[in-house]
Amino acid sequence: MSIRFVKYCLLLVLFASFSSVKAQYNEFGIMLGGSTYKGELSEHTFNTDFVHPAFGAFYRHNWDRRWSWKIELNYGKISGDDAYGSTAYQRDRNLSFESTILELSPQVEFNFLPYETGRPDYPFTPYLFTGISVFTFNPKAYLGNELYELQPLGTEGQGINGTKKYKRTAIAIPIGGGVKINVGRFGIGIEVGARRSYSDYIDDVSTVYPDPALLQAANGTAAVLLSNRSFLANDTNFVQPPFNFKQRGDSNTPDWYVFGGVTIYFRLTSMLKDICKPFKFRRY
Repeated sequence: MSIRFVKYCLLLVLFASFSSVKAQYNEFGIMLGGSTYKGELSEHTFNTDFVHPAFGAFYRHNWDRRWSWKIELNYGKISGDDAYGSTAYQRDRNLSFESTILELSPQVEFNFLPYETGRPDYPFTPYLFTGISVFTFNPKAYLGNELYELQPLGTEGQGINGTKKYKRTAIAIPIGGGVKINVGRFGIGIEVGARRSYSDYIDDVSTVYPDPALLQAANGTAAVLLSNRSFLANDTNFVQPPFNFKQRGDSNTPDWYVFGGVTIYFRLTSMLKDICKPFKFRRY
């Protein structure tokens, strides 16, 4: 390998670095779309039976035309219902829930093609993103016409069987992608991101049925009725064996949730302008 070739490569790297700095800019945008979830009460990550409206906002800093980081705030509703289950066990279990998700998520993005908002010579690109999310949730379910918060009721014996009640704030890893498209001075994107959460209680279902007598004494009748809603448990035609400590969920499979939709964003800062006007619109 010649010294001349090495110098040539170093010059290319320096030029690329300089160009990247020149292409740095910031954006603000909003997201309008939907949210859904996968867990014990919904079998599929992109289950259309449980899609709800969602919205969000984000700030993005573009390091160059390939890499950027952003921080976004998203809000949506998720739900699940055993009535839509594919097995007799799920349908008999008869559990359901709903919850809102509030998420704060710093992320890193990679564009497959060079892209810059407001530059028609960089019209579009597919992209991927990942990062970390901190989110809050609060599963609820109806008993009659009244909606109950499930976490305080300890429906799987939390607080009375030696375990603590689960926290309603957790961490998740977002993995997703989409397409960015230049539209004049604005940009439009379409993206979908699944979040692998580090909680199995987004739906309040994870382990086993508790002892109903202990649950009744600690948290009342509503806790017992919302813990075990199985049709078999309420069948008075014949005596059922006790449900105590029988499987209610699967603690080995953490819950997922999904945000997806259309993003609309605009540029907050323009490119660094050249002092010499004829070079103002040069290609970097």
